[in-house]
Amino acid sequence: MSEEKKIEQLADDSLEKVSGGYTKELVAAYACIRGDYGNGADRVNALRRAGLDPNVVQSLVNSVLDKNEPVARDVIAGKYGVGAAREAALRKAGYDPYSVQLLVNHMLWN
Repeated sequence: MSEEKKIEQLADDSLEKVSGGYTKELVAAYACIRGDYGNGADRVNALRRAGLDPNVVQSLVNSVLDKNEPVARDVIAGKYGVGAAREAALRKAGYDPYSVQLLVNHMLWN
């Protein structure tokens, strides 16, 4: 699934933040969470080279992390099950499984 399709699946509050044309920045925010742009000054420079505003991207990164960190910790603790059951439980609880899984991966591998 493409990044753009995944973005369409985000919760409404995330989409409100990108309604002003920040879709590319939100895609970059998830890429930052995955570590694709590096850290610190390297990240800022890479985002600028990509034609993105590092402050907007960082704001979106912070929003995603703030919203999903508690549930990601619960996922790591096994409170939402595994596989398809986890995805269904997260959706039922009002979370986007893709967003939560990105953060879980980030927390476990960084």
